[in-house]
Amino acid sequence: MINTTANLQKKPFCLRTHKRVAGTLPNDGNIEFIGIPSTKEVIWFQFGNQHSFSCLPKKYYQLLETKYLSDKRAMKDIGKMSKDPYRQVELYTYYVYGDADFTPDIINEVLQPAENYRHDLDCISLGWFTKDLTINGEPLNNRDILICDMMVQNYTDKLMAFNLNISLPTFDFHKRNLYHKAGVDNKCALLLKIINERI
Repeated sequence: MINTTANLQKKPFCLRTHKRVAGTLPNDGNIEFIGIPSTKEVIWFQFGNQHSFSCLPKKYYQLLETKYLSDKRAMKDIGKMSKDPYRQVELYTYYVYGDADFTPDIINEVLQPAENYRHDLDCISLGWFTKDLTINGEPLNNRDILICDMMVQNYTDKLMAFNLNISLPTFDFHKRNLYHKAGVDNKCALLLKIINERI
């Protein structure tokens, strides 16, 4: 006799490979920055070792500093948080690269594009020139981000349209544009994309 209870409790076989945070293996020379939300400090990984931001080699620090200094909006916002130039670059790194994702932030000494990381839903970094949230490689505008946030919270289309102060047909137009950016054709697929791309 077949034990159906035991069969239901078995975990499904999965071919998916497990991802690791960049820089955490001994042979991985790429760099991954990880932000600590409570302090907005940054640690980084390379060759399987964890380091504090203060130990970042000068050549990598200069990559971050150059990008920070190219963004007047970021400089204005961060300048209100700290007067210390070194801390300003660390704060910039936190807001732009603070997610512990599976994509290195520096590859072969080249600083990569900003991550889909937000300290909070209305993160100050969303107004910076050097920071975009993207889906499927496409930048999201503020309305797209609001729609994504509401979808994750399981809002109905009618409620999302009401919160955006637009008609339902206008909301459908924006939703179709978002589907197009994401390369999907339904809400379920979009939600999976939002979660997988860490928006």
